Amino acid sequence: MNFWVFLIRLPSHTGIRVVNNLRRYISIFFFALPGAIYAQGEVLEKIDFENTIENLLPQQELDVNYSDLYDRLFSLYSEPLNLNTAERTDLQSLFFLTDNQIDGILDYREKYGKFMTIYELMSIEGFDKEIVQHLMPFVTISAGVTKFNISHPSNHDLFIRYQSVLERKKGYTLPDTLSNGRLTSRYAGGPARFYARYNYARAGQYSFGFTIEKDPGELITWDPGTSRYGMDYYSFHAMIENRGIFKRVILGDFTMDFGQGLVFGSGFRLGKGMEPVTTVRRNNFGVRPYRSVYENKDFSGVAVSMSLRPAQLTLFYSHVRRDGILRTDSRNEIPFISYIQTVGLHRTPSEIQAKDKLADNSWGFNLNFKLNKEKLEIGFNGIYTNYSHRILPQKRKYNQFYFQGISNAVGSLYFNYYMRNAHFFGDFAMSDNGGVGISSGIIASLTSNVQVSLHVRNYDKQFHSFYGNAFGESTTLINEQGVYWGIKVMPFRNLILSAYYDFFRFPWLKYRVDAPSRGNDLMLALSCIRYNKFDLRAQFRSKTKEYNYYEEGQNYPHIEPMRTKRLWADFRYHFNKNLNTKTRLQFTSVQFGEKLSRGFLLAQDVNYSKAKYSLSARVSYFDSDDYNSRQFIYERDLLYVYSIPSFYNQGVRYYLVFKYEVLRNISCWIKFGQTHFFNINKIGSGLETIDGATRTDLSAQLRIRFY
Repeated sequence: MNFWVFLIRLPSHTGIRVVNNLRRYISIFFFALPGAIYAQGEVLEKIDFENTIENLLPQQELDVNYSDLYDRLFSLYSEPLNLNTAERTDLQSLFFLTDNQIDGILDYREKYGKFMTIYELMSIEGFDKEIVQHLMPFVTISAGVTKFNISHPSNHDLFIRYQSVLERKKGYTLPDTLSNGRLTSRYAGGPARFYARYNYARAGQYSFGFTIEKDPGELITWDPGTSRYGMDYYSFHAMIENRGIFKRVILGDFTMDFGQGLVFGSGFRLGKGMEPVTTVRRNNFGVRPYRSVYENKDFSGVAVSMSLRPAQLTLFYSHVRRDGILRTDSRNEIPFISYIQTVGLHRTPSEIQAKDKLADNSWGFNLNFKLNKEKLEIGFNGIYTNYSHRILPQKRKYNQFYFQGISNAVGSLYFNYYMRNAHFFGDFAMSDNGGVGISSGIIASLTSNVQVSLHVRNYDKQFHSFYGNAFGESTTLINEQGVYWGIKVMPFRNLILSAYYDFFRFPWLKYRVDAPSRGNDLMLALSCIRYNKFDLRAQFRSKTKEYNYYEEGQNYPHIEPMRTKRLWADFRYHFNKNLNTKTRLQFTSVQFGEKLSRGFLLAQDVNYSKAKYSLSARVSYFDSDDYNSRQFIYERDLLYVYSIPSFYNQGVRYYLVFKYEVLRNISCWIKFGQTHFFNINKIGSGLETIDGATRTDLSAQLRIRFY
């Protein structure tokens, strides 16, 4: 009896199972074995994190520090997902997988069991060799949960970092004497930034770590009266995972991400970037350790997440000290704070005086249900916050509906529903004053090559959510309505076309806008990836947003649209797996009233890497009329350091980043950069002023990995 006759004579369900398994093993033989050989050579290259970051991070148009977001994103990618245990939300957190591909992974795992090799993905519709190779650094294959082993961490390392500007700024000079005999303000400490980070962890089992930092201008001192204890910033966490019903237990600093971020957002909002579809959706990362150096951390205390299938319950309590200037009401002499300071700098007497003056006590919960084979998810969020002092903003026209008081509560109901090739999601929240926030949308795969997204938002002018960070135009969830459309098309394997259009309006006044206003944002992008050794990416963005405009001779402003157009393109050529070059060209024009401002930047990169060292260099020329048309560009930097400076006036910028693996477990990075201006002889303002036309920065970092 031949093999095929044997299959025919088997019971139908048995024959199908045998054929399916045979198909699986054949795919492994043809794909995995040659792939495994190939993987030993060219596949296991370093992650091209530069392109990943530029695709996912929000479009840089303001001097906003995205270091915290970058750090969290890097930490997410630094712990590969186990394809045999990853849930849908885990796979969504990679951001570059389509819902069809995620469904394919989950269906394949349900049919055939655990993956034996990553190359099994190539037998799933929507995957090919290039996609699998791109996915490899972010995922891993293992049998499942391993035995708890506290003495054998999978990640055990120490980072030590130094950064400084070599030219002397005004803040580090001797103070001047005023006419009243007082001395002018100066920085208390030296110009260097010191940083250290330690981590002892095993993925899926535990994580222990701390981070310490001193910013430039801060003083290393022991002064309990001003809440300074050696270094200026400390962060610590201890986490145990997957122990019985306890999914996670965290002591120390932590973040929370549930729903669409109306209540718990933890700063992890990707927003409007070159990826127009998946980034409108928030992923339920749950409760996670906080490892960043952004000093305005969300929570510090204890959080417990329990699995009570089909429900998951998370409870937490947090106590955080925040910065703010204590003021006194002349009528009743009760101290209050006008606003919470979030920059985290304590260099001058006024900044030191504001340190840790406000106690933030918060407690709350998340209750999450996954039903219908996890096709439907329903969740509830709730948080109550109590401050040690009253928050009382200074009276302005635009801030009449800002939070005032000593306590706030906010709750939300959210859902996720997966139907065939579509994902419906929504989050509906209300603060205790009746303010409402809504964030909802849909992501759908029309075909295997076409993805679309639609997002609708409405944040009342009196909606108060201190830890929310949902999708939107503004950085705060207040006084905004908007509709967003996104599309991504892949007509050919190496070509991606993407676009979005966002219409938004602000029903009430805003800072620098003394009337209700509106605007729109359009993006068109093209990516041609690894076609005959080159990559080509280009993007056009047009944005209109209204601001106060003062005409000459007028005492009062009227509302005028500011129209900003940005165009950039870069061309990268891969000579081989070790050497590549990239040329970047950028143009910006800003029309505001009768004034037109233009900017331009040209940059040339060279990147080279070998087994033990790598070298990245750039030379760029920039020319912009003023601050409005300044140029932003991502720079390579030390590991875990995010750098996207802005440039205006005329000048050149060049830098060199060198990494060397001293020993198997010791690596070091050095970065030297210099910016020289042609048309000015003074850089910066206030205490950051440098007398001269050159700014030089030097950074060094050491990583020790313990085996």
